Amino acid sequence: MGAARGFRAMIVGPPGCGKGFVAQMMVQTYGAVHISTGDMLRDHIRYRTSLGKLVEQYTTRGQLVPDHLLTRMVTDAIRKAGNRNYILDGFPRNINQARTLDSMVSLDFVLDLFLPMQAIMARLRTRLVHPESGRVYNDHGDMAPRVPGRDDITGERLVRRADDISPAIVWARQRQYVKEAYPVIHHYTQQNILHTILARQHESMVPLVKRYLAKRWPKRELRRFRPQRRIELVCNQPTKCRGSS
Repeated sequence: MGAARGFRAMIVGPPGCGKGFVAQMMVQTYGAVHISTGDMLRDHIRYRTSLGKLVEQYTTRGQLVPDHLLTRMVTDAIRKAGNRNYILDGFPRNINQARTLDSMVSLDFVLDLFLPMQAIMARLRTRLVHPESGRVYNDHGDMAPRVPGRDDITGERLVRRADDISPAIVWARQRQYVKEAYPVIHHYTQQNILHTILARQHESMVPLVKRYLAKRWPKRELRRFRPQRRIELVCNQPTKCRGSS
């Protein structure tokens, strides 16, 4: 028999629904590797990897990163995750990427975080971000920082994303999400691995996710794996990456 492996999961949902919160809960609870395309793109650029230099040619011109580069990046991260539990966040973003992923690996489950549009708009108006780490907060409620306007870990100042401030931009992002994500959601619904969770309150999602995992994935295999640092997903030799500690 082969070595026991962890779950292979994906999280999907519109901007502002709490994907990062749920992913971090799974990291802390199950030792899952959070394979976030947004984080990895920023890290590849920050550490000046060969892929990061290619990606930067597109991002500096305001262009979308091509599918083949995203697929290459995610494939490498999945390989590095090995037999650990892992959760994909931000990939696949469209049906072509989903079909490509199917040819590489079979997902065990997909978490679909649903939030009505008006609730999304209200949440994004109060969202705060720690630029360096990507940690997300809100001005008030269950995601408020311990010290107003400051990151809980570093104490550094939190900022508002420019694309959260403009209602026109927020609506455009939501329309783009619907256009691309709904075929992906239908794709995984047909595979009978998609589970929808109402994402009204961040803390209320935690027991819902845990309850679902206890049913979907054998409890005896919901074991913690060694945590993996973000830098390990983008740097083959982390100590030699520029700016690493």
